[in-house]
Amino acid sequence: MYDGNGIIELRQTAENDWKALYQGNYGIYTIKIAIDGKKAAKFSCSCPSSYYPCKHIPMIERAIAEQLAINERQEKQDGLRLEDLIKNAPPEKLREFIITQAKYSPDLRNAAIIEFAVYTGNTKGNKYSNIIQKTLESVSYDEDEDYPEESKDIDVLDQWLGKARDNINLEQYDEAILICKAFIEEYSQWLHDIRDNTSTGFNYEYESIPFGIIEDAAEHSDKKELFDYCLSEMKKEKYEDTGFCNSFHRLLGSLALTVDPEAFIALQDKLLAGIKDKGSVDAKIILERKSNFYKRLGQEDRAWALIEENIQIEPFRLKVAENRIEKQDFRAAKKLINDFFETQQDLNQHIHSTWHKLLLDIAQKEKDIPTIRKLVYEYIENSFNEKYYQIYKETFDSAEWAEEREKLFLRYSDKKDFSSSAAKFLIAENDAGRLLGYIEKHFSADRLVEYYKVFAPSYPEETLEMFKKVLISFAKTSRGRSHYERMISLLNMMSAIKGGKKVASELVSEFRQLYKSRKVMMEMLSRF
Repeated sequence: MYDGNGIIELRQTAENDWKALYQGNYGIYTIKIAIDGKKAAKFSCSCPSSYYPCKHIPMIERAIAEQLAINERQEKQDGLRLEDLIKNAPPEKLREFIITQAKYSPDLRNAAIIEFAVYTGNTKGNKYSNIIQKTLESVSYDEDEDYPEESKDIDVLDQWLGKARDNINLEQYDEAILICKAFIEEYSQWLHDIRDNTSTGFNYEYESIPFGIIEDAAEHSDKKELFDYCLSEMKKEKYEDTGFCNSFHRLLGSLALTVDPEAFIALQDKLLAGIKDKGSVDAKIILERKSNFYKRLGQEDRAWALIEENIQIEPFRLKVAENRIEKQDFRAAKKLINDFFETQQDLNQHIHSTWHKLLLDIAQKEKDIPTIRKLVYEYIENSFNEKYYQIYKETFDSAEWAEEREKLFLRYSDKKDFSSSAAKFLIAENDAGRLLGYIEKHFSADRLVEYYKVFAPSYPEETLEMFKKVLISFAKTSRGRSHYERMISLLNMMSAIKGGKKVASELVSEFRQLYKSRKVMMEMLSRF
């Protein structure tokens, strides 16, 4: 069983594609990387990090580089190159070896099928359909397993998509399209058939990636045939209520640009006519699809007319309101925004939303001080925000602000526990003395370390006394190398404060006398 964070598995799935499983703080993450040279050209990671790229991408990049270097060294040490061995092997022996080994290695069997399926003899229909169907039938899943926050990959499907991309790179566009068609048809049917037997969620990208590959290949293929294929295929029941539907429409939209723009618009109009609630999510999807299509055609006027005619769709209303503000038609913009608020049952969810920011933008342009104060206060009343604090403060003269700042500080600090908003507010107000008192009232080593640089220049003696208090307590109650390292860090912080070197040295001398039997502490203090 794996113990600790790190790479559980790393393997190459295609010429330039790698897949890793990584044990992280919140479970096992799946990382996929397409390498171009030595760097990641494309990548994805299932971790919850909001950073892009997350820290796991460079980790796996390095691991791939190390693995490739190991492979190269091993090859040189052995003096044997697999390519040479295969090149010199008798064809019949090589054929027998692959067939025999594939019996005992599912991965090799799948890889061989994917590589050599192109040579399948004449069959009715798509030669890849039956192969992918049989492959999916062998995929195991736990009927009782539940993945509420993550999706599950199917390695062999990743390999098929990799093969389709390889075909694009080799300019074998028809083969790429055949693979993707079989993928779409068989995977959707498989999902439809197992839907009632499992709650396991599979990677949602399987419902979109093959369409993107077809779109890349379409520039070198028969677009009209692909357009007709989409129109015919997407009508099947197995695609209902799946991500395939939107993917079909995205592909259709790209093809329709040159094949039949009016047919695509007519299809969207027909779908929209079947929806009673023109403010629903389904209506929104269709109208946005239609608007974006007009833009791709270069018909900006038609796109804008569609937006203005359908302000029941929130993103459309937002765009119209922004347009009115840009034209300085503030009255019309405010009506659009306020009418929207009247339709909302839960207004709280829209506080701090783009809508409020638009109202604030209008109020600032109109120099409407009462409205600015009202709107901005909603951003700062419960927690400090530097940006909106500055806007709020600018609406007061100095005498008014002296009174208002007290109210704000009391609101932030009127709690038994420490409030970071109160501390940040005092920093913004350059009130070092009051911050010092607030930290003393809610004293802890961590808070001292976080804020001492703010008040130490003006109150060095008081700051040094707080450091002494922390260090004396540490020395008395804590043992172990990590605690002593923390003490050294605190002593160094003290030394940077005016008069701190002398106080820190005296404290170290005192510790050497009091705790001379603690060998680790003495060793650590000798570094100071």
